[in-house]
Amino acid sequence: MPDTEKPLLIEARLNEWSLRERNPHVPWTPEEIADDAYACWQAGASIVHFHVRNPDGSPAHDVELYARVMRAIRERCDVLIHPTIAGVVTPDPAARIAPLARMCEDSSSCPDFAPLDMGSTNLDAYDAATRSFSTEQKTYVNSIATLRYLAGHVQRMGLKELMCAWTVPCLRTVDAFVHAGWIRDDPALVCVVLTEGGIQGGHPGTPEGLLSMLQFMPQRNIEWSVCCREGNLFNVAGLALERGGHLSIGLGDYAYAELGAPANAELVRRAAELGASFGRPAASVDQVRTLLGLTREPAPSTAN
Repeated sequence: MPDTEKPLLIEARLNEWSLRERNPHVPWTPEEIADDAYACWQAGASIVHFHVRNPDGSPAHDVELYARVMRAIRERCDVLIHPTIAGVVTPDPAARIAPLARMCEDSSSCPDFAPLDMGSTNLDAYDAATRSFSTEQKTYVNSIATLRYLAGHVQRMGLKELMCAWTVPCLRTVDAFVHAGWIRDDPALVCVVLTEGGIQGGHPGTPEGLLSMLQFMPQRNIEWSVCCREGNLFNVAGLALERGGHLSIGLGDYAYAELGAPANAELVRRAAELGASFGRPAASVDQVRTLLGLTREPAPSTAN
C-alpha cells in the first residue's frame, strides 16, 4: 500500500549553476543563499542544497565561501545543509573530498549531508530544433573505486550520504553498496534525478519516467526523493507523494517560468501545500533527523 501518512521531506535545491536569464531569484552571494535558505525553511523545507558562486554568478570553488554560507545559514535557522562536492569535477577522489574534509574541521561549517552520484552520467543537452548537442563532452565520471573512497570518507566525517540515482544502473549500484556494507541503510537516502531540457542522461520527468525507476528501487531500508533537472517537478510530484517519496525542488534545477518565475520559497510552499493535500504535511527538521536516523550532533546555531 502507498505510504501516505509519512511526513514529507522537502529539499530546496537553491541554485546549482543556474543563471538569472529565466528567473531573477536565483541566489548567488553567501548572504543571498543564506537568506534564501531561511525563507525556504520558513516555507517548509528541512534540507537545503546549494553551490557557491562568484558575485557575477559564475562557478566558485572556494572552501571559505562554503563555510561562510553554512555559518550564515546556521545564524538564521536549523535547516539541514547539503552542499555539493562536485564544484570541481576531478577524477581524483582525494581532491574531490578534500574541500568537504576542510569544512568538517570546524563544527560551525560542517554540513549534514554529502552527495554521492552513484554512476557516471552524460549531462550534454540535445537541441531538437538544431539537431545538435549544446556540448558533447560534459560527462560526470564516478567509478566504483571513486564511490567507495568517497563513501568511506563521508562516513568517517559523520555525514549522511545523499545518493543521487540518474538511471536504473545507479539504483543497482546503490543496492550493491548497501549489500556490501559500504553504505548504511539506517535508512539509506536516495534522490531520483529525472531529466528534461534535452538532457539525455536520466529518465524523463514524467510519471512513466519515475515509475521506470521505482520498479528497480532496492528492497532495502531506503527513503527516496525525486528532483527533475530542467523540468517541472510538479509533473511527477503527486505520484511521488502517493508512493511514499519526498520532493527535492528549486531554481537550481528549473526556472518555473510557467509559474511566473517564483522564488525558491514559493516553490517549497507549493510543495508543502501539495503534500498536505495528500495527508503528508512538511516534516520539521527534528522529524527528518528521526526519519533518517541522523545521530551526529547538530552544529551549533545562533538562531533564535
